[in-house]
Amino acid sequence: MPVSEVPRLLKRAEHYVRQTKYREALALYDQAIRLEPGNAEGWSQRAAAKIEMERFAEAIADCNQALALNPNHADAWSRKGLALYHLGQYVPALAAATRAVTLNGNDASAWYIKGICLEETGKSEEAEIAYAKSLELEILLDIREEKNRVGK
Repeated sequence: MPVSEVPRLLKRAEHYVRQTKYREALALYDQAIRLEPGNAEGWSQRAAAKIEMERFAEAIADCNQALALNPNHADAWSRKGLALYHLGQYVPALAAATRAVTLNGNDASAWYIKGICLEETGKSEEAEIAYAKSLELEILLDIREEKNRVGK
């Protein structure tokens, strides 16, 4: 299978994740990574599936690989933060989430992850600011989606 098939494999794998068919998704992510090991997106997306499967240490390893390939991959930072949070590593999780929002200030999930990490580290006031930013972005996304749906 040629490298040009990698985007299709990633899209199919993402579809399986949405259906909670994680085993099928991982098989496709593995195939995509074998074809193009230098594709940070493949590593990052596989990390997201592993987080859903509660395989947090493996997800962190995939995020680290994505970040070695692209240190500015905002989603990999966000996913790393979430996996670290689930392992109770709140300070490094906060650092990862902060990096994610620095790279992509419009990522509602990254702001939420930052908020929960701030809360766990005793910074409640800062957490409220992060939660508010997350909520604001979610509302904007909902409005945009509704406009697109109505406009069709």
